[in-house]
Amino acid sequence: MPSTIAWLDADTEDQARMRDIIKLFTDRDSRDELGLGQVRDVISDGLFPGTTVLLTRARYLLFVPWCFQLVEGKPDPSALADKNERQLISTLRKSGSDDLSGLLGARVGQALQTLPSTIYWGTMRRYGIVREEYAWKSDVFAPGVHIEDGDDDGARKRMSAWSHSIPSIPAEFPYRIEDAFELTREEAGWLRERVLEHAPETVMSHLMHHAPVKESRSPWSDPAVQGMEGEAAALLRNAEAFSTAMHGAALLYNLQLAEEYERVVPEDRRKFPAAVDQYRGALGEWAERVEQAHIDQWDVGDLWRWVYGKAKATIAPGSERFISDWVAHIQGVGPRVIADDTVARDLVRERERRQKRALARLGNPKRLSAWSGAAGAGALTFRWATVRDIALDIHAGLGRDA
Repeated sequence: MPSTIAWLDADTEDQARMRDIIKLFTDRDSRDELGLGQVRDVISDGLFPGTTVLLTRARYLLFVPWCFQLVEGKPDPSALADKNERQLISTLRKSGSDDLSGLLGARVGQALQTLPSTIYWGTMRRYGIVREEYAWKSDVFAPGVHIEDGDDDGARKRMSAWSHSIPSIPAEFPYRIEDAFELTREEAGWLRERVLEHAPETVMSHLMHHAPVKESRSPWSDPAVQGMEGEAAALLRNAEAFSTAMHGAALLYNLQLAEEYERVVPEDRRKFPAAVDQYRGALGEWAERVEQAHIDQWDVGDLWRWVYGKAKATIAPGSERFISDWVAHIQGVGPRVIADDTVARDLVRERERRQKRALARLGNPKRLSAWSGAAGAGALTFRWATVRDIALDIHAGLGRDA
């Protein structure tokens, strides 16, 4: 019998985490090969509260509430809300807009299994778009939740699951949508206020005042964060240091995989003949970044104090030990010798063995033959691509004519 992931007993945060995990496993540069995911996610939540890697466009934070608001007080509202979300997909696909990037259901249309409400629910709760007590979308129409149907619009709003100040539903929605994903100035301003109110003094709130650059590849490399101060700036510095330091472990892991791959797989069957040289070169570039970021002066204890204090997170002891040992080692011997350093190689090999046990690739010819050429080889950026695009949507709306 095939294995499955059970969803029914998971709360909203657990479901969001499961969906993030599924997406991460489809991205060969993001897979958590060395068990860094707990720390990565805690930092991501601190920088950009309420986000996940599955978010695409900011206007979904309004599309979803509108789909639900339209059916309040009607028979079988859950089915009608579902119908509205599926109609939304068709309307957007046929809109003729030249900017439909991030359209959920772009390929499968109304057959989409995971609707926008499923993806965006946790974010909407975090930013006060839906009231916090509605842990999941099924709670909105659950028995005991009553919406008065009548002429008293004030009474309906008081009983609604949604923020009282949410922008009005456009005429003919979801059968007609002006400007597809382009926010109006009112909509963008409202979303910005949600972030500023519910995630103050974070990098996310900072981005509501300072637009990021579309081409930036990490939060610390974007001009928008220059001049940041306080706890948010300190966390961003720790995030950069963590990402930079641990990228070396990921690259060394892949270098060892490439070396064993060349020993195990006959030359005429290799799909990645230059992988060893590739990863040695990447480690050389990484060493330069480590020196430029002054990782030799980084106090990893500052990160742990934030993780266990401010964030009140729980990290597996093995993860903390591996990260601390890795950082201490590269600070001690320097990054330029890591490619051939026995201690560093053993740290990575032992970490994979403890993390995956029988599924470890190193030392396992059968698993090595299925190596894709890159296993979790990308640097951590803490959901930056997603957050950057959401912030750009909001700024584009703020810049539009009223």
